[in-house]
Amino acid sequence: MEEPKEEEKREEDQCQNLVEDTIMLEAGVFPTALSEEQLAAATEKSRQNLFGSSKIFSLDTIEKRNYVMSDIINDRAKEHYERGKILLSRGLLEEAVISFNKALTLDPQQKEFYLRRAEAYLMFGDFQSSVLNHRLASNLDPSDDAIVTQIGHTLYIQGQYLFEVNMYGEALEIFALASELRPANQHYHMRSIATLLALGRLEDCLHYVTKQLEVVTSNPELYILRARLHDHFSNVVSCYQDVSRALTMDPSHQEAVLLMQTLVQRAEEAKAGAVNKALQGNMNGALHCINQAINNNPIELGYYIFRGTVFRRLKNFNAAIDDYLHVLNKVSNMKQSETYLETQRQLLLTYNDFAVHCYHKGFYEEAILLLNQSIKEEKQEKGLYINRGDCFLRQCHLDFALLDYEQAQDLDPDDWHIQIRIAAINNEKGLLDHHNRKYQQAEKRFTTAIEGNPYMSQYYLHRAKTREVLMQVTGSQEDAVTSLLLDIKNKQIIPLLTHLFPGKSMDEIMASKVVECARSKLNASLQTAVPLIPRVFQQR
Repeated sequence: MEEPKEEEKREEDQCQNLVEDTIMLEAGVFPTALSEEQLAAATEKSRQNLFGSSKIFSLDTIEKRNYVMSDIINDRAKEHYERGKILLSRGLLEEAVISFNKALTLDPQQKEFYLRRAEAYLMFGDFQSSVLNHRLASNLDPSDDAIVTQIGHTLYIQGQYLFEVNMYGEALEIFALASELRPANQHYHMRSIATLLALGRLEDCLHYVTKQLEVVTSNPELYILRARLHDHFSNVVSCYQDVSRALTMDPSHQEAVLLMQTLVQRAEEAKAGAVNKALQGNMNGALHCINQAINNNPIELGYYIFRGTVFRRLKNFNAAIDDYLHVLNKVSNMKQSETYLETQRQLLLTYNDFAVHCYHKGFYEEAILLLNQSIKEEKQEKGLYINRGDCFLRQCHLDFALLDYEQAQDLDPDDWHIQIRIAAINNEKGLLDHHNRKYQQAEKRFTTAIEGNPYMSQYYLHRAKTREVLMQVTGSQEDAVTSLLLDIKNKQIIPLLTHLFPGKSMDEIMASKVVECARSKLNASLQTAVPLIPRVFQQR
């Protein structure tokens, strides 16, 4: 056993001596500023002066010897290299490394020697030495891209080993180096992501995955991973979007299907909670729940309709309108569907409620614009015409108001609320005609107003004054008495009665036949009118 070691030592010494001799021969002894030709001629002349024709010290002989030594060194290096390969194939790693070391000592310019030694170190588990030898080989041949690939693979193996022994921080650094060498290799990036997850650095992991998805857009696994991270951070909307993208790429992706089912189930639970809170009158709580439902399942249009209703009850009309318009846009090609018709109805109600809100705030112009939009879509709803007529009335646009009330009356001739509004308009127009001394026209207006609403004391009083001007004394007296019967507290009537019944006291007036006639006519009018207040006129 000792002899092989001594033989190897002698071989090493011989190799070292050969290398030193070669170096000395190549380096020379004294530097000079002379040219090579001059130096050679001078050397030859000195030799001849000293030794005559003897060729023992001829330079040609030395150069030939140099070439011979170089060949010997190269041959010995190849012998050690081949021996190392054999040892490596037999699994004798230490001996193989020694042989490769000898080969590299004799010829350090052979990249194959470094690659083989790197392979041996990798089989040893000495990752750093393996990477170092690959880098030395790469320096000798920078154009060999396969070496860079092997470096990345070696780093990947090292990182995986560190990961398995729970050295996650060190593993992350190694995977990062591998990713830098081969950015297109997704395995390296995925191992970095797995290591970040193991370290609990979820936010960094989310940023890393997002960065990868900017490059790789067709990997459903990455979208599912990011979806779960979004879900962890309660970014439900982003979670749903990533799951949808994954299902678009692979509709049968099991994990994506399960995650989508979870989101849909959460949405239904949130919707149920919203309904319960709305029934309890807690509209803000209902809004919070329905928002959660929409975030978990934003394609369910029924949620938007419900939220629009909640917004409307909270008087957030703009938000309600936005929700309804969103639904109508989604089902614009299904205008006969139940969803479209229900949403259209809710939208019109919202426009109307918004208009009423503006009306009470004094924003009549805005209310009219909203009602115009409603009437444009729905021309058979009498309430819209009534409300717009009220706005026109507030703006003193009597003709426009009357047209809207009449339109509403055409849709429902028996609606008492429409009749009293038309009566109010005729009363106002009668006052204008009276003021403009159009007494005949004014008297007709007041008569129409009384026919529409016989309960209004003021209408009779206004007609009484107009009839007085027209010299219709009896009609004026009856109207004044009727006005008093309807509103005994109306102080405006007393001066007119005193003027119409000169020289008579109130008791005498109330005992006159005019009062009896007026009471009879009033009762007859009220019999045909819709009851508005208790019938107490007979006792007056």
